[in-house]
Amino acid sequence: MHFLTTIGITQATIGGILIYILKQPLKTSDKLLLAILACFVMKFALDELSLITGNQFFSTIAGVFGMSTIVTSGWYIKYLTDTDGQFGRKQLMTYAPLLGIAVCFILFFYVFKISRPAPIFQAVLVLMGVLIVYYFGFCVYMLRKHRQLIHENYSGTPGSITVNWMIVIVALQIVSFLVKVVLASIIVGYYTSDANNIADGYCFGIMTFLLVILGIWQKSIPVFIPAKEEISQPAVQDDDLNRYRLKLEKFMDEHKPYLDPELNIEKLSELTRIKKLPLSHTLNKAFNKNFFTFIKEYRIRHVEVELKNKGNKDRTILDIAYMSGFNSKSGFHRAFKEVTGKTPTEYLEN
Repeated sequence: MHFLTTIGITQATIGGILIYILKQPLKTSDKLLLAILACFVMKFALDELSLITGNQFFSTIAGVFGMSTIVTSGWYIKYLTDTDGQFGRKQLMTYAPLLGIAVCFILFFYVFKISRPAPIFQAVLVLMGVLIVYYFGFCVYMLRKHRQLIHENYSGTPGSITVNWMIVIVALQIVSFLVKVVLASIIVGYYTSDANNIADGYCFGIMTFLLVILGIWQKSIPVFIPAKEEISQPAVQDDDLNRYRLKLEKFMDEHKPYLDPELNIEKLSELTRIKKLPLSHTLNKAFNKNFFTFIKEYRIRHVEVELKNKGNKDRTILDIAYMSGFNSKSGFHRAFKEVTGKTPTEYLEN
């Protein structure tokens, strides 16, 4: 077995054990993370077995395991926020095409003795390519949904909330596929050890390292997701909407809850005594904003006031930003530019 592949399998195994120990009690997202690592080990072990034996059946089944890690990454992103959700039959159905492809390969190699150049075999390979694109799109959709939920529930986006690193994991798998299949077939023939060494060695090592380190660091992020019976209820009436709007504006001006850097919609709901669903409707309909934008603008207005306060002449802009509820320099600068159209330095100069 190649050295880099051995290192990758070893670190994936050790990482899986660490995640199992450190993440107790395991949530659905943690179990999916372990499933991704297990599929990684199976994929690259099968690829290595194919190199050793020369049997290309193992490499095709390895491809199926690789595709399963992509769709599982999408579900992992979803269940980071849907902490109470159950992974059931509906979710398992997304793996049905992969099971069908695996069955086709078994029939091709051991029943009908169909080789790679056969048109039907090539058609299945094209289907695999289409599924890879579809599953990657599924991951991107889940990531966008994740961002939307974060902006509807949290006033800040610290690192543990961001899951952009999962797209790197998925993208590396596609790079591995392109190196091994596309480049190998175009440049030096369909299946070469050099292409496999690059794909299985370097890509696998990087993927498993990132998945283990960032997977341990990543926290589950509970968000407010209305129940089906709540969604089916009629929207907030105009009179109630106006009442909630006035109540919320008064509370924000008098109590300044936005100064809390960890403020989320659940806390604001408790403080204002407005239930989360009407509060969410009020933000979306009366203010035409999500929670993140709503709080961000209050914080920026507070920064503007404090910058004009002569008592703060010895404070830096960043000090004032932290006083106003921001918890990162980059987040503050981005928010200030979005709200005022200027950087903090340009604002002071003008």
